[in-house]
Amino acid sequence: MSLFKSSKTSEIEDLKARLAAVSERSNLLDEACGIGLWEAVLHDGDALHPKSLWTWSAEFRRLIGFDSERDFPNVVQSWSDRLHPDDVAPTFAAFGGHLTDKTDRTRYNVVYRLKVRDGSYRWFRATGGCKHQPDGRTIRACGSLTDVHEQITLQEQNVRESAEDRLAISAIAAGLNALAQGDLGHRITIAVSAKAAGLKTDFNAALDRLEETMTSVTAAVSGMLNGTSEISQATGDLAKRTEEQAASLEETASALEQITVTVKKTADGAHQAASVTTGARDAAEKSGTIVRRAVTAMSEIEQSSKQIGQIIGVIDDIAFQTNLLALNAGVEAARAGEAGKGFAVVAQEVRELAQRSATAAKEIKTLISASSQQVDQGVALVGETGNALDHIVKQVAEIADLVGEIASSAKEQSTGLHEVNSAVNRMDHMTQQNAAMVEETTAASHSLANDASDLADLIARFHVGQPHHGQTGNTRAPRRAAA
Repeated sequence: MSLFKSSKTSEIEDLKARLAAVSERSNLLDEACGIGLWEAVLHDGDALHPKSLWTWSAEFRRLIGFDSERDFPNVVQSWSDRLHPDDVAPTFAAFGGHLTDKTDRTRYNVVYRLKVRDGSYRWFRATGGCKHQPDGRTIRACGSLTDVHEQITLQEQNVRESAEDRLAISAIAAGLNALAQGDLGHRITIAVSAKAAGLKTDFNAALDRLEETMTSVTAAVSGMLNGTSEISQATGDLAKRTEEQAASLEETASALEQITVTVKKTADGAHQAASVTTGARDAAEKSGTIVRRAVTAMSEIEQSSKQIGQIIGVIDDIAFQTNLLALNAGVEAARAGEAGKGFAVVAQEVRELAQRSATAAKEIKTLISASSQQVDQGVALVGETGNALDHIVKQVAEIADLVGEIASSAKEQSTGLHEVNSAVNRMDHMTQQNAAMVEETTAASHSLANDASDLADLIARFHVGQPHHGQTGNTRAPRRAAA
């Protein structure tokens, strides 16, 4: 009997030692594992029954902010009364469902909020399992409590930020869609997270600047359309005037060419006239010399006529004396009678001869006197002719000088007209080039006008609204286009 008692005592001591070791290990794990352990011995499977025994480990209490069993007793209400009101029903539903699971295959796993000692709520994850009796009643449940507040808070923050991001992305997508539709008046007005506030501000500021730019571009395009229209009209008028000017220059060039040819012919004719005039001047000078010689000859003829008159006077005197002598001889023959008849006849013949000589001398004298008058007139006329020829020589010399000057001027005019003609031809060529350039400019201005019209059509796709006051970003009024 004593042996049996000794054996029993030994077993009991052994069991106590083993229980102490298990208890020590459990306490050590409870202190060192960082997880709050809990245990419940359920009465009749009812977790809230007053006879159910609940045990909270020191780590469990520490997680909630308590240090002793006095502040956090080993009763279920110490835990259940600290559940967040929103988490009571789902937590007990999950725990009750686990208790009624007879398969023992699932484990209790639920996340809930507990009010900690400072009055705030923290997120915890509770896990555990239970042991059923053969009749199916749960007799024991145990598990652990883990602080997952930071993880849940981070998850909630991520979810919240994801929702805020989705909201911001949706707002930006709506803004981009409006921008794609050309609506520059759209702005993001909904409240967004601080993280997306900068994006909202930048988006609205970009639209403000784009709207301002498009407004300025619209005004500029309007000015471009007006300017290109005026340029097109001006270049069209300039092209028309340039064509008319080119035609006029072409006609002027043709006329100048004809005038150049005519002036050249005139210059050649003037040169020939100068040569002819020079020859005429030489001939006139020679004629003057001949006239002067004729005047000299006429003077000599006048002197010879005077000498002949003197000789005729002598002959007339001889005839008169002969007639007297013949008369005296007749008187003497008459006195001589018959002897003097023959001499009387001779005297008569001599007298008649003397009378005829006197008559002829008178006639010759008369003719010489008339010739002298005619010679005097001839001398006067020849003198006048000489004077006229001298005057003609002078005038011909002056004409020759004038014709020479005219020939020189005509030559200079021909040279100048040739240069003018060349210049006009160059002007005509440049005018033709200018006309071509004006046509190209006109085509370019029409192309620019078409481009400006196309740009205006493109800009018309954008709906520029009124400036949004109070928006962040640049809200300056668009610059007014220059008139």
